[in-house]
Parts: sequence; structure tokens; C-alpha cells
Amino acid sequence: MIVAALVFSACQILVCLGFCIAIRIYVDRKAREWRQSIEDLVRSFVEAPDEKTPSPLAVLMDQGATLLAARLMQQLKAMLAGVESGLSKQESTELLANAANGSPFLGMLAGILPKRIRAGLMKNPQMIGALANLVNRDNGHQAIDTEPVRRRHRD
Repeated sequence: MIVAALVFSACQILVCLGFCIAIRIYVDRKAREWRQSIEDLVRSFVEAPDEKTPSPLAVLMDQGATLLAARLMQQLKAMLAGVESGLSKQESTELLANAANGSPFLGMLAGILPKRIRAGLMKNPQMIGALANLVNRDNGHQAIDTEPVRRRHRD
């Protein structure tokens, strides 16, 4: 009876070992298949299918670079527009200051005018000159020189 129990236990151990070996072989085979399928997937993504067709990675990189360049250009345009706006406001302020230096009454009048009218005057330096001539004629001062400010081309 002891011998039969030992033989039975040995058979159980052999069957267990056989299952472990079979499972190991199955897992190794599946791992190789998965590794191969992943390599094929990566290779198909990176390599071009033929000479005329770019790889999906190249297409993705090109689209990303195009999008990045477009965003950079958008940011640069916005930044330059802000700088140009600041320069334009500075020119308008200088023009108004020059007009006010020529006639204190014109400076006070510019301070009283609504912002909308004042902005319209700043866009048209000839109007400031005409207004200065009217004011100066009344006060006996000389007319100030208001040469038109050259505007940059805007998109």
C-alpha cells in the first residue's frame, strides 16, 4: 500500500511537471507571437510602404510641424500687432502733445473731447492741423506743423 501511494504521488508530480512545462512552452510561444506582432506594428508605422508613400510616422510628424508652425506664426502676428498698436498709440500721443505744445487751448480741448472723437482726430493728422490753425488764429499764435504720420501697411 505504501508503494502504491508512492507511485501515485510520483505520477501526480510528473503530471504537474508536464503541465508546468506545457504552460511554459505555451506562454513562450504566445510571448514570441505578441512580440512579433508588436514589432510588425511598429515597423509598419515607422517604415514607408513604398518609395512614393510616406510612412504614417512621417505624415504625423509633418502635420505636427505644420500645426506648430501655424501656432507660432499666429502668436508672432499677435505679438507684432500689439507692438504696432503700442507704437501707433505712442505716435498719436506724441502728435497730440505736439499740438498741445503749440496751443495750450488745443491741449485742453483734446482733454475735453470724447475718446471716440479724439481717436478719430489721431487717425487724421490733417484734422489736428486744421483744428490747431482755427484755435491759433483765435489766440494769435502761429500754426503748428502737423505733418501726416506715415502708417505701416496692415494685413
